[in-house]
Amino acid sequence: VDTTGYTMRQRTEFMAMSDVPIVLSFHGFPGTMAARFVHYLNSDIKTTPPEYENFYQEKLAIVPHTYLINDHKQSRREVIDGNVEVPTRAELGFKDDDIILASFNQLYKIEPKIFDAWVQIMKRVKKAKIWMLHFSKAAHKKIRQEAEKAGIRPDRFVFSEKFPKEWELLAKGHADLFLDTPLFNAHTTGGDVLWAGMPVVTLPGQNFAQRVASGLIKSAGMDKQTIVRNYKDYIQLVIKLCKKSKKRKAWRKALEDNRDSLPLFDTKRLTQDVEISMKMMWEVYAAGLKPRHVIVLDKGPR
Repeated sequence: VDTTGYTMRQRTEFMAMSDVPIVLSFHGFPGTMAARFVHYLNSDIKTTPPEYENFYQEKLAIVPHTYLINDHKQSRREVIDGNVEVPTRAELGFKDDDIILASFNQLYKIEPKIFDAWVQIMKRVKKAKIWMLHFSKAAHKKIRQEAEKAGIRPDRFVFSEKFPKEWELLAKGHADLFLDTPLFNAHTTGGDVLWAGMPVVTLPGQNFAQRVASGLIKSAGMDKQTIVRNYKDYIQLVIKLCKKSKKRKAWRKALEDNRDSLPLFDTKRLTQDVEISMKMMWEVYAAGLKPRHVIVLDKGPR
């Protein structure tokens, strides 16, 4: 099982030199390794739908819910327990009536087209502010300059330093919506903010990294609400939600109330789905067959 792929501290050469009969690319690299020595890629039906299977060198090992397993119920209990002191909206730089649209993704995920979409939203929703993490003074200066050129007050882009883990998700929970980036989706961050009770609006693309958020949202039971088809729909949905606070709050409440039952946060269920896919891979090999796509059906909690 290769858990790094083409990422930092990779050990891909070990896989290339190995003669093991089954190599599974798991979690580390969001896409095809394009290598004949990697036989399977762990994924889910939203991230790699059937019509895209020919884009991958590997055969797909499809699980019914998100492939991106988390253990929030154990590792991020502070969101449920609420026994940590958290900064207020005002202390974070927001007014009580601000509509906070968060995008905590890395800056390289923000390209001109999505920035233009955000500008259009802010022109229509005067109380909306974009909340981002502080990565680079130069980049943030540029973002505010571009906003001003587009007729948006620079202070409507709010930047925060990274928060201590003890109350990070509670602080981020002050946001009203999370705006995903189509070029490269929120992956771990997407699961984090959904756990914090924040609805995520995403526009899926074609490649793996552009579709991960869709799998997360489906596993949170919100795929019919917040997965859109194009930029026009993205802009219209965000504007609609900004103006309809009752709907926004209802979706947040649904996420919070159903944390214990949603597949997205059922670590045991997600893990067992992967284990079943691994058994299926072995059965294919044991039968003397070449690797082929394997699909785990959803049979509910096991």
